[in-house]
Amino acid sequence: MPEFSAGKLTFLTAPACCLITVWAASTRLPASEEVTGQATSRAPVSQGDRSAFVGARTCLGCHRSEYVSWLRTAHYNNRVDRFETTETGISSRYRKLTGNLNLCYRCHSVSADERFGRTMVESGTSCESCHGAAGGKSGWLNRHAVYGPNVTRLSQETPENFAERIAFCEGAGMVRSGRQYKVAMNCLSCHIAGNTVLFEAGHKVHFDNFSLIPYMLGEVRHNFHLNQRHNAQAPTLDTRRRSLSQIHRIRLYLIVEQLARMEVALNYLTELPSDDAMGDQLADSLTGIFSDAAEELEEFTDVLVEEISPERESLSEEEIDPLRKAIAEFEQFKELESPTRAHASAAAQHISALAAEFLARHDGRKLGALDTEFLDYLGEPVGEALEP
Repeated sequence: MPEFSAGKLTFLTAPACCLITVWAASTRLPASEEVTGQATSRAPVSQGDRSAFVGARTCLGCHRSEYVSWLRTAHYNNRVDRFETTETGISSRYRKLTGNLNLCYRCHSVSADERFGRTMVESGTSCESCHGAAGGKSGWLNRHAVYGPNVTRLSQETPENFAERIAFCEGAGMVRSGRQYKVAMNCLSCHIAGNTVLFEAGHKVHFDNFSLIPYMLGEVRHNFHLNQRHNAQAPTLDTRRRSLSQIHRIRLYLIVEQLARMEVALNYLTELPSDDAMGDQLADSLTGIFSDAAEELEEFTDVLVEEISPERESLSEEEIDPLRKAIAEFEQFKELESPTRAHASAAAQHISALAAEFLARHDGRKLGALDTEFLDYLGEPVGEALEP
């Protein structure tokens, strides 16, 4: 694997030249469909024990098309080495303030660990940035595609094995596509930047043009698991198990993205250096994100309960109660004379519980009222999804 060195940092870069040939040459199901052996949030939520990162190339054997799709994205080109070589800008100012770039690595790389006296970094926002560190003795890598003993295939997996396997993987930190709220939390924990020193260095708090759905429908889409030659509209295993269409998932993402925005902003408020910092510019920006998300939720809930015609099913107030409570949480926070980090922490925990309650009640099928009111305003997909 090629290396790029800058000072005491070494960057591991994946060779893209031969990978497309590997992807194009295969038409069979991924090797992960077969068993080769029994397996023995804050920001971002997937970053735990960094020694457990195994790197994107480890995923290549079973997820060839997903890997090639990633090579075409801004995530792949989100290279951390530019921070080491630049003499001006945010990274330079941040390094002067802290003496390191550790926080930059959390969103712009994976696998920053010490080897032979150097910090080794796999540059780019890659598989484990989004799905969680996979390796280590208790990691999910060797377990996530074990559908049963010997050569049990996916179609033969028992409900008991599925439940046990998923519980193990999620307990090990895997961020699965079926857990839409956790996915949204992970994305927004990087796309909202609420660290005080990073803010002081000039980093934006929030990217106003960022929305999950246009990216998921665009270059980030990589749904090849059941067919490495076809990039499906929605994650294929989740579609197979829950029978959710693309539109069902999009409806849910409209809701959970706003709930995740609220929780991530509150989490960053909780991490401010003192309660005195709750009144500074960064806190105002984070509270503004909380406010904007609450306003979006209010628009969604009003449409969902509105009775327009017999053909368009409306929801009862009881069915959207978790969303009403999330909006009320913001109203209560706004009314506080002197909000503290403790207030923010309690509110974040409540929002998380309300998100879980909402998802326990809804899978997107009954949220059709959102379609005509909001989906037309999402904009075009960002970038082009790989289409074999």
